[in-house]
Amino acid sequence: MMFLKSGVHAAVIDTALVILDLEADTYFCLPNSGETVVPRPDGGAEILDGPAGDTLEAAGLLQPEAPPLVRTLPAKPSRTVIYEPAVVTWRDIQAGLVAAFEVRKIKPGSGIVAYLSDTSLPQKGERDVLRAARAFWRLQPWLPIEGECLVRSALLVRALRRQGLEAEWVFGVRLFPFMAHCWVQAGDTCLNDDVERLSTYQPLLCR
Repeated sequence: MMFLKSGVHAAVIDTALVILDLEADTYFCLPNSGETVVPRPDGGAEILDGPAGDTLEAAGLLQPEAPPLVRTLPAKPSRTVIYEPAVVTWRDIQAGLVAAFEVRKIKPGSGIVAYLSDTSLPQKGERDVLRAARAFWRLQPWLPIEGECLVRSALLVRALRRQGLEAEWVFGVRLFPFMAHCWVQAGDTCLNDDVERLSTYQPLLCR
């Protein structure tokens, strides 16, 4: 038995195994390989002997020892704040602008890891997180930066952390057609997306 390396995460969708290699910034899918995987709660996995294990080992994605557990994957959110009323304060504006300038420094094409490099240590407070997220959703169109889900989520996570708040940054995948997506949530509440859209994605990484 082998284990996915640190920084390599997996999701089993029907009978398929989907892998995210953070270092290579690459997703790939192994059809009919889900039965060779024993998922871990953080998106890692134990890989049983078989063709899928041989393929992953040849790709350098396995190691003999179990890596330390990281953040447990949350349940899919059941509600969202994006349709709720919000009051934007000066503190929200300041946090949003700082987050925008931080994210703008990241070179295009740098990959997921570059956006995950924020190492601040915020405190938890879900009520404050929801209020700040509602404000950020109203503020975001006015910030001097544009981008898809990776950039939008990086902005929100950094804006929250500038205010001493924490949320879960979740990465998920779907098949037919294959798509990768990410969002931010607190408990069962999504902070920057519609829950109906997220229902089709299987989480495989949480930061």
